[in-house]
Amino acid sequence: MENRSLLRIASVNAVGFSASTVMPLWLGGVAHAFGMPAWFAGAAVVAQLGGAALFNLLTPILFGRFSLLPLARVGLLVAAAGYLLAVTASPALFITACFLSGGALGTVLNVTNRLMGSGDHVQKGYAIFLLIEICFATVVFLGSSALMARFGLRAVFPVVGATALLAFVILWRLPVALTPSGAPERQALGADRLPAMMALGAFALFFIGQATLNGFMPTIGQAAGLDAQSAAQIIGLGMPFGFAGAMLARLVGDRVRPIVPVTIVVLLLACAAPLLTLMPTVTIYTMGVIALAVSTMFSVPYFFAHLATFDAGGRYTAFGPAMMLTGIATGPSVAVLLDATFGLGAVGLFAAALLLIGGGVFAFSVRRG
Repeated sequence: MENRSLLRIASVNAVGFSASTVMPLWLGGVAHAFGMPAWFAGAAVVAQLGGAALFNLLTPILFGRFSLLPLARVGLLVAAAGYLLAVTASPALFITACFLSGGALGTVLNVTNRLMGSGDHVQKGYAIFLLIEICFATVVFLGSSALMARFGLRAVFPVVGATALLAFVILWRLPVALTPSGAPERQALGADRLPAMMALGAFALFFIGQATLNGFMPTIGQAAGLDAQSAAQIIGLGMPFGFAGAMLARLVGDRVRPIVPVTIVVLLLACAAPLLTLMPTVTIYTMGVIALAVSTMFSVPYFFAHLATFDAGGRYTAFGPAMMLTGIATGPSVAVLLDATFGLGAVGLFAAALLLIGGGVFAFSVRRG
């Protein structure tokens, strides 16, 4: 794949994750904005990110006769329409808009990751994916945060809707093969599917733990004594530090086996999570934001590189975003319940436990593979 095509696919992939990029901004205030109970926020997250994960998995079944790039373009148009619908004052329509935009983006992510996973040098390619994602997330998060402070919570959704339209333009006449999304796979590289399924499960468990912490960082910042806007600004300013993690993954490349960076990151975050929630201070919070950004972006390319070893056609890497989105949808929802029932400290302990379990399953997958 040419570098120019890789950068264009990476840009579209970043838009595919736009739902999770801006979710921390509206998660805490959406129930109040619609005059609904606290559970409404969790329902909206599950509708959008759960929809994305569901359609990411089902794309080969539902749209198997469609070529990849036309399918992605339609998905981007549907996502833009869903985001515009999200400005409605109706709670029911808002949940519908979340599911519509999430499902469409899940299909887009299946396409972009199928294309990336079927190429050469998957680990380095995903490092580029993440570098573009960091740039996109930083600009969109900070811009949306500023607009939300001035115009209210609903100002976020037209912004991300516009990025979906921009991605539609970027994807136009992309010079890659137009393979049907349900085309027969090339011969699998793994001896059986169990290690691949375990790797996908480990990816999901890791991101449940990571997203439990990441999605709750604004609340942790307020527990450390910051106001909501200052906490969000620190998160936004911390995002570029993820660039260092992705660059490190790019430089290290495949010189180490995936188990090494994944283990380092799991242990680091499992130690940081209880520290952040049991002893929140501004300094610890700021360091935690940076550590979370760097370590996550360093480890993710190695998860995908490990998935790519099981199938040369990109089948398992295409499902990687579903595992990430499952974690991103589940983690914050569980965190809200844990915080309400047991307090903030329980959030960190839960995150640490899921990270360690995910790391253990990943190690077993590597051993069996």
